[in-house]
Amino acid sequence: MKIAIIALVCALGAFAAGETLEEFGYDWDNIKPAILVKEPIGSIPEIPQSGSRIIGGSVAARGAFPYQAALIINGNSFCGGSIISNQWVLTAAHCVDTATSVQLILGAHNPRTTVNEPTQVRLASDGRVVHADWNRNTLQYDIALLRAAGIPVGAAGISAVALAPASSGTFAGSTAVLSGWGRTSDLSNSIADELNTVQLQILSNAVCQNTFGSSIADQHICTSGSGRVGACNGDSGGPLVVNGVEVGVVSFGSVLCSVGLPTAYARVSYFRNWITSNSGV
Repeated sequence: MKIAIIALVCALGAFAAGETLEEFGYDWDNIKPAILVKEPIGSIPEIPQSGSRIIGGSVAARGAFPYQAALIINGNSFCGGSIISNQWVLTAAHCVDTATSVQLILGAHNPRTTVNEPTQVRLASDGRVVHADWNRNTLQYDIALLRAAGIPVGAAGISAVALAPASSGTFAGSTAVLSGWGRTSDLSNSIADELNTVQLQILSNAVCQNTFGSSIADQHICTSGSGRVGACNGDSGGPLVVNGVEVGVVSFGSVLCSVGLPTAYARVSYFRNWITSNSGV
């Protein structure tokens, strides 16, 4: 694996740690879910009249995903991420490559409010590392790290997720769990109020290439959309987990979320050495 590093440990100083989104007057209806899409090979199946999302998922039990992070980028864009240590969050490059400010919301079930959210912590990110080879045109190397001092790993509702080692297999055929606040339908323009989750089957990359062609490479891992399940806008950067170990970071899917096509992720095992080199994790 080629390890290309960019040390963008830059100040993202629009927020001070401890300040809340409400203090900045955020209009949640205008915080848009981040999106990265790829037109599939062939025609797109007909969109159903209704459907739910994370597509095909359900509301998560409160506190079931203590490693889940919510990201507010530049005050107007939303992504997911995962806590990997007491100072680093893993996410997608397409979420933060142009960021001037990122606030992390941790320990949340409903990131829109702190009411009835005693575990919720909000921190400003003070640095980032975006993969040097990230390319929006080819959708390759879609991975990034956010730094935030003092992530309270071990506090109620907040913990770090284990990462798949570089020696991992393909995970094809395994059942994975995805979590996030992505759009609840293709007709929605905003994130979900509550954290959602869904179980997904991991595909071989060869099968995934039938949908996305050469955009799928060794650095990707895919889940099946059969049954109209998968990730959607706003789930970007969020964790795909197998048996408690993160194996993927939400990267891209079809322009329509609920048509039953695969979702593609950055493969954590492929980038494991890069993650360690840049975060020490």
